[in-house]
Amino acid sequence: MSVPMRDVLVVHPNASRRAALASALPSHRVVAVESLVDATRRMLDSAPALIIAPPNDARLFLKEVDRAAPDAVRVFICSQADPAGLEELLQSAAEGHVFSILDDTVAGSELRRTISHMLQHRTSAVLSLPPGHTARFRLGGQEYVARCLEVGNFGATFQLPIDAPLMAFFPGTALQDVRIEHEGRPVMRTGHAQVQRAQAIRGSEQPYLRLSLDWSSAISQPPQAPTVTMDEQPEVLATLRKALRREPTFWLQLANESGLQIRLDSPSLEVVDDLAVLRGVCGAPLPATLGDVLQLSFEMGGQSYTGMGSLLDYSPDGKALVRVPRSLVCRNWRSLPRFKPELQHRFLISFLAPVTGQRTTRAVLDLSSGGLSFLFDASCEILPAGCLLDASLLLPDGSSADCQLEIRSIQALPSSERSEGGARPYRAGVRLLSLPPLARESIIRAFISARCPSAMDGARVPFQDIWTLMEDARYLFHPDYPFEGGQPVVELLGDTHVRLYSTGDLGRCILYHGSQKLMGHAAGLRIHSRSWMIQQLAVRPGFHRNEPVAHELIALLVELGEQLEDIDFVRYTWRRDNRWPNRLGSWLARAMDGYGISLLRHYNYLRLSLTEGAPTAPQGLPPVREATHVDRLWIETHLRSCGDVVRVLSEDLQADQMELGALGARFQLQGLHRRRRVFVVDGDVGPLAIALSEEGTPGLSLIEVSNAFSLLVPDRTHPQAREAERALIWRCVEHARERGRPSALGLVEDEEVDVLKEAGFMDHGRFAEWIFHRSMIRRWCELWRSLFERMGHTALTQEAPEPSKKEP
Repeated sequence: MSVPMRDVLVVHPNASRRAALASALPSHRVVAVESLVDATRRMLDSAPALIIAPPNDARLFLKEVDRAAPDAVRVFICSQADPAGLEELLQSAAEGHVFSILDDTVAGSELRRTISHMLQHRTSAVLSLPPGHTARFRLGGQEYVARCLEVGNFGATFQLPIDAPLMAFFPGTALQDVRIEHEGRPVMRTGHAQVQRAQAIRGSEQPYLRLSLDWSSAISQPPQAPTVTMDEQPEVLATLRKALRREPTFWLQLANESGLQIRLDSPSLEVVDDLAVLRGVCGAPLPATLGDVLQLSFEMGGQSYTGMGSLLDYSPDGKALVRVPRSLVCRNWRSLPRFKPELQHRFLISFLAPVTGQRTTRAVLDLSSGGLSFLFDASCEILPAGCLLDASLLLPDGSSADCQLEIRSIQALPSSERSEGGARPYRAGVRLLSLPPLARESIIRAFISARCPSAMDGARVPFQDIWTLMEDARYLFHPDYPFEGGQPVVELLGDTHVRLYSTGDLGRCILYHGSQKLMGHAAGLRIHSRSWMIQQLAVRPGFHRNEPVAHELIALLVELGEQLEDIDFVRYTWRRDNRWPNRLGSWLARAMDGYGISLLRHYNYLRLSLTEGAPTAPQGLPPVREATHVDRLWIETHLRSCGDVVRVLSEDLQADQMELGALGARFQLQGLHRRRRVFVVDGDVGPLAIALSEEGTPGLSLIEVSNAFSLLVPDRTHPQAREAERALIWRCVEHARERGRPSALGLVEDEEVDVLKEAGFMDHGRFAEWIFHRSMIRRWCELWRSLFERMGHTALTQEAPEPSKKEP
């Protein structure tokens, strides 16, 4: 009889596990039974397309399957800790039976993806290859050569000599560096494959070992970024509201039962008696009682979220009421978030198809500088996961860039999205292994346009227009560059502006363009080798409720920092006496506090003018010398011992990077200067005090933090510590004079303010600076956007007129 692919037979003695397996297949007709006897009866009535069963009596059950449902996909659920079950499956494979093994601990989203992948074998193209196709692979340090009989999107069949060790190819064994060649010409290569079945064929003229492989299940996962915990209730609620809008699958799992997960259908977020709850309908019976702790999990935008809540209500018809988790743990699965390019920024990917060698060109659905996706027809095209391809990326301006890519995943499109893509449209997820700078820059420009259509590249705008915008925005804190400085100041800063932002690697200048004029400006600077600093936010005064200028500029620059794969830290600074930025920045730093991967610190900004009447250094100060490599090792060790690891990594304070040699070379390529000098005053044992004096081309930062110095005093109680600080301060002042600087700038802690004031420095206020790791960027973006969404919603609510009241 003709059986649709939607029929699935689930066999398991545990009722909860049966329910979880059935819940993982919402779009299939699932029949769940308790025993193999019941399963045999069901197969006689209607042959299923997929059978999921335990390994008990597998050989006997497989014989019944061969008779009643010969075309069914067979999957056995077996734990790695079940030696009897594994032995039974091994003997079944030796007898020639074809099946897949699913780990009994797999649950939730992973279970659903794995089962869907197994079903997709039936709908994908398989190409039988003529003689002359050779396969090569490595296993256990040994290289094997085989004949390739057939290849498809989800697997292949190899023919090995009969003397190959059968026990070496146990189901699930991973093969490395698999290559398929035709008469010496490579037609396909992949880094990984997994053995599905090995069978000795002896009935033919020449006995051989038949090896069935699975491509995608052996894909090696890249290292995961550190998890981030959201423990602020507004942030948790904002994330859940966003997830409800995107409609992912929500899963409930008993806290003490990792193998059981139930799908939560029709979820909604409500507030009952000042308590946030999640209401929905369980896709299977939930074996829990009121008050039990449940784990809520879902996936959204390349990230997974999990949190613990309690069951508040559960009715016999499956309706459940779960308390919203107090916190959510977020994990990133992709290295970079993707975006959908606009029509004017369309990208195409072109490559020679594996096996057939046909030139294939596809439109890119979404992309980042780390990967992309496109559609293909799995009924006639073969693009297995793990396949490595040399491709050409066609850019929006008509040019092309050669790149190398790896297909990481292929997945059938839901029926609601099958408007194009052929008879069986699949989405191929791709990781870009190499990408030229030209293509990377084109992707970033498309990213800017997609994220904020009103944004434009400030490097292409005359600096005079930007300087006028800053003056109109009353961006006043740049003492070295007054607006009344005239054309010399504009020319000086304009030259730095062009050199700094022309390539996008050292910095980005983003302008927000209104209906008729520029409305806002912000910039990002590679202040250190692996740190991206947000600076110089200026917004034209006026009413901008419908144009979130500052919000969009800051969010865009933070995300641009993430697009630079060699950037590990993002940092931004604000004045403590600026009430709104201080309140917002401090709240974000507290809400996202990540121990060991973020740092909130404060410093005082002091300036000494060197243009006229500058004081000279007093006599009798301790001698100051340049630091040696031994001193730099001491500084790094001292900072690490004090727990300042984030500062060491984000400010290039490792001993071999402290002088900014590598960073300076990158700036020098654009005709710019960047360096650090380290001065030391010796004590009886080790340095008594140290000064870190930054050097940079004028205008890299308008407040010139790249031309400021800071002090490091290991022991402030030392009787000579204050004199050592004075000596270092005057050495830094002399260093600024040597370089022709108009001023000397100190970024110092509270204890050092009085010493600088004695030397004639003027105190320009207290600043706060927050440095956080790139693994926190996506959470920052979610929290940042949710905050402004709530503010916008509140403003609209306050402006909305009250409904008219009519008499009944």
